[in-house]
Amino acid sequence: MENFATDPQIHGYTLRGLHPRVKTSGGFFSFCISCLLIISFSHFCFGQSSLSTSSKKARKLYEKADKQYKNRDFYAAIDYLEQSVREDPDFFEAYIRMGSLYNAIGREDSVYSKFTSYIRTAPDPIASVIERLAFMAFDRGEYYRSSSYLSKFLDKVPERSSDFEINLLSRSIDFAINQVTNSKDSVLVATLPKEVNRFRLQYLPSVTIDDAAIFYTKRDNVRGDEDIVVSYKKDGEWLPAQSVSSRINTPLNEGACAVSADGRTMIFTSCDGRNSLGSCDLYISKKVGDQWSYPKNLGKPVNTMYWESQPSLSADGKTLYFSSNRRGGFGGRDLWVSTNKKGNWSKPINLGENVNTRKDETTPFIHPNGSSLYFSANGYPGMGGYDLYVSERLDSTWSQPKNLGYPINTYKDEVSIVINASGSAAYFAKEQQKNYEILDSKLVSIQLPKQLEPKAASYIIGKIMDANDESPLKADIQVVSLLNNETVYNSTSDSISGSYYMVLPVGLDLAAYVKKKGYLYSDFQFTTENNSLHRPDTIDIYLTPVNEGKKLILKNIYFEVDSYKLNDRSLSELQNAYELLKENPDIKVEIAGHTDNTGDYLYNLSLSELRAKAVYEKMILRGISDDRISYKGYADTQPTESNETEMGRKSNRRIEFRVLRMMR
Repeated sequence: MENFATDPQIHGYTLRGLHPRVKTSGGFFSFCISCLLIISFSHFCFGQSSLSTSSKKARKLYEKADKQYKNRDFYAAIDYLEQSVREDPDFFEAYIRMGSLYNAIGREDSVYSKFTSYIRTAPDPIASVIERLAFMAFDRGEYYRSSSYLSKFLDKVPERSSDFEINLLSRSIDFAINQVTNSKDSVLVATLPKEVNRFRLQYLPSVTIDDAAIFYTKRDNVRGDEDIVVSYKKDGEWLPAQSVSSRINTPLNEGACAVSADGRTMIFTSCDGRNSLGSCDLYISKKVGDQWSYPKNLGKPVNTMYWESQPSLSADGKTLYFSSNRRGGFGGRDLWVSTNKKGNWSKPINLGENVNTRKDETTPFIHPNGSSLYFSANGYPGMGGYDLYVSERLDSTWSQPKNLGYPINTYKDEVSIVINASGSAAYFAKEQQKNYEILDSKLVSIQLPKQLEPKAASYIIGKIMDANDESPLKADIQVVSLLNNETVYNSTSDSISGSYYMVLPVGLDLAAYVKKKGYLYSDFQFTTENNSLHRPDTIDIYLTPVNEGKKLILKNIYFEVDSYKLNDRSLSELQNAYELLKENPDIKVEIAGHTDNTGDYLYNLSLSELRAKAVYEKMILRGISDDRISYKGYADTQPTESNETEMGRKSNRRIEFRVLRMMR
């Protein structure tokens, strides 16, 4: 696969300042000192009388090259050296000199060619050149040749075998050869239509959970202004991409955006402007109705005097992952996470040494399932340059990252990927380059191999309305795992339309709560399975204002079988019931217990009352006054469904809150 993305913030600068493009795999930066040694060595060779060539013409041309070098005319010097090796193809001093000069002018392919010729012709090539060639061959996907060069280098300097860069190269060679040899996967790349690919360069996409909108960064030329654009899908077809908002895009650079699952929260990167704290900062904008708000700098503690970029948002927009070179990390650029609680972003936490290395980790993407984190890195064994990895959340830590393997990763840089909610398709940018300079980039998609598909996320859409007049409501949405009572999704409905998205990780028992002050909340229980993204479940939710006589069924109250002992799966419902009472201090509520008609009536009456009492006691323990709540058992006297079916009997076994009166 080709390069995944053009990313102007990938190395901490906008691309306008990079020409030609810098290759950032281990080979280039590890050998800056070696390159200087090579240049010094070849400079020493100029002017020596003991050159290897016996050709007087080749020697004379070499001397002319020396004069041009001293005049700092590297191109003329190279021309004379090229002529000299045509006179004597084994003139190894001329090859190393040309390699050094080509390095000085940024001609990587020519450096590789001339250093290769030097190794071929020199009777005892210097170790630093062999070392450089081992990395350069690896950068080009010539893994067996890289292995050969590395072996020759270590034969000369075996004490270097434990160096970090050498050890990483050795492990990467073994990994890459194994991947290319044994991979049975193939990847079919599909370019998105011209309505999306409208510009010279488009990259770093972010998609909504329904695959109905794709946001991305665009530029009209290689050194042009970056803006964020969006293309919407209508009737299965992509519409022409347009600027996301004049409030967001400015004459400055805006890019590297991330959107929440519902497409209504955006965090993006802007560099050297907008009253930034550092070189690049993160900004947030919210969409209300059809209008995006004016962006706000996330401020401290998220942004610092350092570089913060490449955000990724959890499905609910409450958890932010990003890359930064701030202090406290393990390497150059690390991955960090911050959570939003009551409108404030927490101090970012480093994802730790299970994820971050002494080199760079960039472009995080958290899947809508909330547990699969994709990112690019160059500090793990890989295929070359930046590879793509995935790590899974393990409670409070992360699993050892897994390389996505060949053919997704190649010897080129793969630096960004986003994956749809079902886990079947990935989006990225595919570049065309020449001499490491980017010519253009297009957004494309692939179907992921089955073994790389993340755990899917399902979702529900609809509107939240007032039960009396059907007016749209802005309400809070909470989804909780019944396994551990952890909140897995937290969002709000649109205040103008009332529309909402509720993201549900697949394969879990979940409780969902829709809440607004002054209303009885609505609750649901889901056991999620894979859901067609083209036919999502639609549930319109009607909230009832708190008034005398109104009832609320607590759908996520669970008792042990034939018992009044509350199961731990009830914790989230108990907390929401408590919050309802706390937010509405002027109501008095009866907690009513109900059973089906199976068994003895008196036994059921006692059981229903004991169960109601168990909930009552939990409210008292949380601080609700006993003059505001009471409890009563009704056995099977008030069924809501027929007791002729198991589903009906299950519905009739319930706990209700009934508003007795308003204590105004």
